[in-house]
Amino acid sequence: MKKRTGFDTMSPYLYPFYICLHPKDGFLELRANKKGSKMVVLITVALWLFVELFYRVATGFDMNQFNPADTSLIRVAVTTVMMFVMVCLSNWCICTLMEGKGKLEDICVVVANALVPYIIVRFLATMLSWVLAGEEQVFLTYAITVAWIWGGLIAFSGLQEMHEYTFLKTIGAIFLTIVCLIIMFFIALMLLILFEQLYYFIVTVIFEIRY
Repeated sequence: MKKRTGFDTMSPYLYPFYICLHPKDGFLELRANKKGSKMVVLITVALWLFVELFYRVATGFDMNQFNPADTSLIRVAVTTVMMFVMVCLSNWCICTLMEGKGKLEDICVVVANALVPYIIVRFLATMLSWVLAGEEQVFLTYAITVAWIWGGLIAFSGLQEMHEYTFLKTIGAIFLTIVCLIIMFFIALMLLILFEQLYYFIVTVIFEIRY
């Protein structure tokens, strides 16, 4: 693809903010200028993990549905980092079969950029939860919902551009990605239950032997 001028000198760290406002053109320019950065992906995922932890321990008392004392870094990491990895792998598996042009690295860049609106809004919502009154806090919930929708539109534009799909083919790929993701979650859950039972069996055997 021919390099697009005007944005070829833009830092890879600035592209996510440009993509938030101009998803279609942003991904086209990012791909043409080869500004997809693994470091940006790692930083974005790390920030997602941070804001989820921050949300659980620092949200105002009236809005916090979690007990800060019971917050586990491992549990939050599973629901963020592992979710990111599984979404990227699911889309890569499906789009490989559907002749998508995007590589796994490209998919990671798209998903990471789609998380940016949520990360920003979640952080601001957590900060505002301490100063807003009870009825006013409902606007924070609306803001989070808008951020997810916004991120979904960014992901749609990015996957369409990276895989060079049509509108309908992109919808089909996303639907099959969700199906694949559900299957992966089911398999992971079964393996988790299996290893948990194996662990307790080994502990029981060791206890009996020592007894």
